[in-house]
Amino acid sequence: MLKRNVTTLALTVALTSPVWAQDHQPEVVAEWNSLPYAVKDEATRTAWEQSAIFGKALMQGAKVDSAGNIYVSTARWGGPEIPSTLSKLVKNGETWELEAYPSEEMNAIGNAAGLKAVLGFEIDRNDVMWILDQGHVAGAPNQPGDAKLVLWDIKANKEVQRYDFSAEEADPACSFLNDVAVDNDTGFGYITDSGIFCNPLHGGLIVYDSNTGTARRILDQSKFTNNEPNFFFNIDDRTVLKGGGMLTGADGIALSADKDTLYWTNLTGNTLYSLDTDLLRDFEVSETVLENAVDVVTSLPSNTDGMTADSEGNVYLTALSLDGLMKLDGKTGQLSRFVHHPEMNWPDTLAWGPEGALYVVSNHLHVWVDGDMNFEDPAIPNFRIWKIPGVGQSYTAE
Repeated sequence: MLKRNVTTLALTVALTSPVWAQDHQPEVVAEWNSLPYAVKDEATRTAWEQSAIFGKALMQGAKVDSAGNIYVSTARWGGPEIPSTLSKLVKNGETWELEAYPSEEMNAIGNAAGLKAVLGFEIDRNDVMWILDQGHVAGAPNQPGDAKLVLWDIKANKEVQRYDFSAEEADPACSFLNDVAVDNDTGFGYITDSGIFCNPLHGGLIVYDSNTGTARRILDQSKFTNNEPNFFFNIDDRTVLKGGGMLTGADGIALSADKDTLYWTNLTGNTLYSLDTDLLRDFEVSETVLENAVDVVTSLPSNTDGMTADSEGNVYLTALSLDGLMKLDGKTGQLSRFVHHPEMNWPDTLAWGPEGALYVVSNHLHVWVDGDMNFEDPAIPNFRIWKIPGVGQSYTAE
């Protein structure tokens, strides 16, 4: 396992001498130029088809359950007319369509208790989906109950737990709840808040204890959870973003296989941080102690969006400026290029399949944000779900 008892010297030597090997070839599982929703409710379908954003939704995340079903998130950044923010892929002839999950009612924009704008989510080893709802439909401030964490049992098809974040835990105006890592062994979830709706950013981490139904915000607006000053990057020959540099705080997050170490990065930065989870699980530990305990693991050759880990302690990170994935070896601390494909533009979210495959979404997010996405006939499909066979088991595995 890559743990903090690895000497700093050894880790530094390994990480400053990366080996850019590529042993795994990605396969396209599904692809779209424009996302097709399967909508039963006539009013919902009509509102979508008549809206100014029809056909222009952005796909962000994908996860896979133990039966191989694929679920995707389409946070309602563009507007409330997007039929569902969380969907299950269903086949209609040769086309994969997005069917509201767990139901159209749960995704209904007028449902006060429904899902508003899901970006990050995780499926644990018990097939419980941890749904992180950031609220903020089209960037609007959150109302009470909009920002929440919902635990949904896929096999039983029922909600088993819900937590509404307070204004102190997720600021109604500033927060941008991004992603979640799950520890089945202790019942804790770890969440990144990118804090993008305020400038300066309002980044931070949130620790959630499902045993007690309590949460704690930590590292609020700290150098560990906000953007790195003067950081900018390109994807291929395109500046991100065309109107000025992107500002995004805490984003990618991963939990080591032994659950002892939490890793995270800020999207507009290339530093990989970590903290011991025994400190995070103790809500009495002071903020000062936590800040002093943050470990700077390494500077990455590319900033990253999505992260995950396998059952052997390896950490996988998307590489935005390198069109692929990086791997941090859990035994040696060596960083390597794990996957590269010239068409894997903005590799966003990572997921584990039951057959040992690693899945990754690419979505040209920077092009969408710039308002330049061609939804009719782009040079390469806008949205893809890739599969990399034979990688290993999820960090959530027993």
